[in-house]
Amino acid sequence: MHLIIGTGNVGLPLSRLFHTSNIPALSTSRAGNAASDIIQSIFMTPPPSIDMVQAMKPFIDFAAKEKGVKRFVLLSSSLVPPLGGIVHGAVHKYISELGVEYAAIRPSWFFQNFHPPAPGFVFYADPENGTVISSTGSGKVGFVDARDIAESAFRAMTEKEPLNGSYIVFGPELLTYTDVAKILSSVTGRSITHRNLSRSEFEEHAKRVIPHTEAITTVEDMLRNGAEERLFLDGGAEDGKEKEVIWKGKRSFQIYAEEIKDVWMN
Repeated sequence: MHLIIGTGNVGLPLSRLFHTSNIPALSTSRAGNAASDIIQSIFMTPPPSIDMVQAMKPFIDFAAKEKGVKRFVLLSSSLVPPLGGIVHGAVHKYISELGVEYAAIRPSWFFQNFHPPAPGFVFYADPENGTVISSTGSGKVGFVDARDIAESAFRAMTEKEPLNGSYIVFGPELLTYTDVAKILSSVTGRSITHRNLSRSEFEEHAKRVIPHTEAITTVEDMLRNGAEERLFLDGGAEDGKEKEVIWKGKRSFQIYAEEIKDVWMN
């Protein structure tokens, strides 16, 4: 039995992969606190907290030390340094030191960021005003479909030999936010533009949606300065402290844009 914590963009398609493969799995929300003696692996979606390790540590300890769960798979982020720091990296480091099997799924920005979860929700996408929003300038991003991320997580949870490292998950191509706007324009017949904010403007913009903005603003800086493009082209981490595997999904943004075009046409 496998446990999937989080039923959002990645957790839901991951659950479907287990179902279609006839492999038993349980799904629960981020707040789930159950771990069974029969659980073989756990997929964890971190809570929206700047101190993720403190929020997740009690559950990880309970599962690993009291229930004997052998494998943990953490949803992290492509540009978050592994094995330290804050947010996802601190959780990554903690799991790696427990003596369990583990993998970090470190995807680029989701395609699904361009499909707002509710009318009026504006962060990276503003369909009403025909804009995509960032502070990345001409920086290139390996945007990826959440369904491809789920496939990498499924592999990490079920493969016989543990990765004990990271799957860095990209889409099949590098795109700027301006490229994204052009693709959305082409499928909708509407003029969609990239609203490129300054760093301070983006930070103020982000504050309307999330309480802690420094981490996400720093990632925007890294994207603007070409960090993700280098990782996409060169592969692996510069520090080489643990195994890293580049995973490139098969779904293109062009195909995804066709799927969501009605959101941008209304």
